[in-house]
Amino acid sequence: MIKAKQFILILGDIILLYAALFLTIYVRYGHITPELLDVHVVPFSIIFIIWLGLFYAAGWYDIRAVRNKLILLETTGATIIIGLILAIIIFYAIPYFSISPKTNLAIFSAFFFVLAFLWRIMIGVVIKTPKQRVLLIGSSDNALELKKHLNENPQLGYKVQHHIENPTPEELNNLGNFIASDHIGIVIVLEAEQNKNYVASSLYKNLGTGIEIIPFADFYETILGRVPLGELREEWFFENVARSHRGYNTLKRGIDIISACFVGLIFIALWPILYILVKTTSRGPFILKQTRVGKNGRTFTHYKIRTMYERNDGNHWLDKDSQYITPIGRFLRATHIDELPQMWNILNGDLSLTGPRPDLVDFFRKLEEQIPYYAVRTLVKPGLTGWAQTNYPVTASLEETKVRLSYDLFYLKHYSLSLDVLIALKTLKTIFTAAGK
Repeated sequence: MIKAKQFILILGDIILLYAALFLTIYVRYGHITPELLDVHVVPFSIIFIIWLGLFYAAGWYDIRAVRNKLILLETTGATIIIGLILAIIIFYAIPYFSISPKTNLAIFSAFFFVLAFLWRIMIGVVIKTPKQRVLLIGSSDNALELKKHLNENPQLGYKVQHHIENPTPEELNNLGNFIASDHIGIVIVLEAEQNKNYVASSLYKNLGTGIEIIPFADFYETILGRVPLGELREEWFFENVARSHRGYNTLKRGIDIISACFVGLIFIALWPILYILVKTTSRGPFILKQTRVGKNGRTFTHYKIRTMYERNDGNHWLDKDSQYITPIGRFLRATHIDELPQMWNILNGDLSLTGPRPDLVDFFRKLEEQIPYYAVRTLVKPGLTGWAQTNYPVTASLEETKVRLSYDLFYLKHYSLSLDVLIALKTLKTIFTAAGK
């Protein structure tokens, strides 16, 4: 059912892409002729394929996505802006195309933005979010967190109907009654309970009821996009992190170099303006140099534009509203312009475009002592942006840092091109909406 509804969304977008193109041709030229279609359809179809990939990566086809109109408007607009930039690059970089439609692209993007937004509003009304009743077996802080999240976000399509926190053999004798009377479709089991013989036996006896049994950690990841830190054991890392990615690492390094060269040229062009803005609004150096922890614990010199007033009271967690951030620094952070000098770190091989953010050395040492498994995040090269940064605000406490670690471990487990593309899209959305964290 879910896949069928996703197919409807994708099919609707394809129809709307061509509808927007036909509207653009008509508005631009006053008529639609076979000759105009021949010139436009093929190159725009190539653009459409790329755009559909962007839409998928940006989460357009997740029918359980939050149906908040403001977020929908922001996401739709940001994705189309990114798609427009790519379309311009493709049209002007490939001499095969006989058109360079600056005006047509702008008109087309405006038409499609309106159509796509209205289409999703309509889908949100017509297609109801599927709701499945869940039985949760076991108790922990992560389990309570998941239960609260599901019940406070009904648009996700799940409801925790029953929660057996400390199952006993006698209580599980009635498991079939729970499932039948309340139409339970999914049973989520914590590993500690799943390993008990009587729990496994009871679940096995009820397989015939048609229930879906999902390990807690897997379901938690699917819903929250991070790993349940409190449920991890050493063997989890053997199974999910200790893998070689040589092929993808080579590809990723090539993408890093090309991107750093391109963005580095932009930084060189902006350097005089940025230098004046930073130096005339606060005292201190223009470029801030810090020693940070890189892959496998190796340290390196990290560069960024200074966004804070000078301070000599050590390293601290920094809230996004900190009084130490300069006025121009807030803008530079929101748009991530302060990160531009790190193109040199990328070219040097100290950083990648995507990955866990590198910590200051002293800060890392303290966190390594206080948070279990914290050093594991250095198994991959740190990044300019990452899964944690795009999903969680600046950490201002030890507990929040643990949450960010759970996002970093999710990244290590799902380390791939598709996840890096999604991170890049989410970062670009942040930049275009000036909603830097």
